[in-house]
Amino acid sequence: MSLNFGEIVEPSTRAFWDEYDEEAAEEESTFGTLEWIWYHNQEESTDEQEMQKTLQHPFDFVLIEGQKVGGFVGKVLQNGQCKPVCQLSCGTVSVFHLPAEKLLLCVSEELEPNLFGPITQKLSRWLEAAETVSTVSLQPAVLYKGLAEHEQEKVCFIKVLGGAGAESSLADVGPLEAPNVITGVAAGAASYRKFSGKPAAIYGCYLDSVILDSVSSAPILRLLKALRVPCADRYELKFKASSNLYM
Repeated sequence: MSLNFGEIVEPSTRAFWDEYDEEAAEEESTFGTLEWIWYHNQEESTDEQEMQKTLQHPFDFVLIEGQKVGGFVGKVLQNGQCKPVCQLSCGTVSVFHLPAEKLLLCVSEELEPNLFGPITQKLSRWLEAAETVSTVSLQPAVLYKGLAEHEQEKVCFIKVLGGAGAESSLADVGPLEAPNVITGVAAGAASYRKFSGKPAAIYGCYLDSVILDSVSSAPILRLLKALRVPCADRYELKFKASSNLYM
């Protein structure tokens, strides 16, 4: 008996495609509709009303994305005194409003690729209205291709695509070169701005570990300060004992 390897046999019945369509529909319904959940202050005007005041004037929009980045931002942003004003129903995206700096800061820990587009759509009104948009994506260093010899010993190095000027004050920020790419909500937000005919900057922060410490976070803090984000000068990682095996 002879076999012809590599031959593509298309299904001759509709049953296969019906099953495929059902699976696609179930996958879409699994994520549901994304909605903003606003945290209201009962004593003062609502956060949403305060944000509307900022939107009436030129403001900056900064998005930082990465695994477990929410805890890091919560500690360093205004020395831990700033709280998010709203959160998406998926639970992985929140927005901070800093009226004194005329700044909106979005934090995303989303890992599901199918949600990157819908999340970008929910951010679209701010992406369109912002005077400047900068996105910061935390990536594993092993994903970067073409690493220079002097960068191999660094615990964190930063690359930029479509810079907006902040990198000019940071001597250690280099250009993001092919074939390296940025994905996620950070890329979606920058792409939305590009196709709207407006500029945006994408910063890729490449780390040797997803767990930030005082050393690896230092370049990121300098970048955030250059983007006019009020944050602490230093970040200290506090370890918690998870077992009694080691004392």
